Amino acid sequence: MDIHNKEFKRGFRGYSEEDVDAFMNNIAGDYEKVYREYCELKERCDSLQDKLTQYEKMEATMNSTLMLAQQTAENVKVSARKEADLILQEAESKKKQMLDETMMNLQKSQQEWEKLKAQTGAYRAKCRAILTSQLKLLDDMALDGEAAAPVASDKAVAVKPAAAAVAVSAEAAQKAVPDHGSHDGKDAEKDANKAK
Repeated sequence: MDIHNKEFKRGFRGYSEEDVDAFMNNIAGDYEKVYREYCELKERCDSLQDKLTQYEKMEATMNSTLMLAQQTAENVKVSARKEADLILQEAESKKKQMLDETMMNLQKSQQEWEKLKAQTGAYRAKCRAILTSQLKLLDDMALDGEAAAPVASDKAVAVKPAAAAVAVSAEAAQKAVPDHGSHDGKDAEKDANKAK
């Protein structure tokens, strides 16, 4: 607004021109001062508004980043919990599997032990039966030798029981090998009796 060049219509008995000019000069000076201050304030206000907008954008970005970080942390926590549960389940499953295998191996070992124990008992029974039959055979041979006459023909005949005893001993020893419990001491004793 151009206050200095403002002109007024002149009228009869109007105001003093000098007073009006002086007053207008004062008003113009005050107006210019106020206008400059207004421009400065407006510039500062615009600058502050720009900074406020920038800060608001930064705040929005920080809030978004914070929310993303919180969501990521929650996802990591959930994932870690699931992974831990899965590891525990696998560990429990492996422990149960190992325990079952151990029990099966233990039962198998016990069965093998019982089987070997039975075979050992059968073998001892066979050996006992063979030894008993051989002692009886030797006793019978001794009795037969005492009763026989000391002639050459009788000696030749006496050799046959001894040879038979040796053959029976060899056959019985061969049969005495453990055959997984399929024979027992009674079978060996029957074989020895048949050999006589």
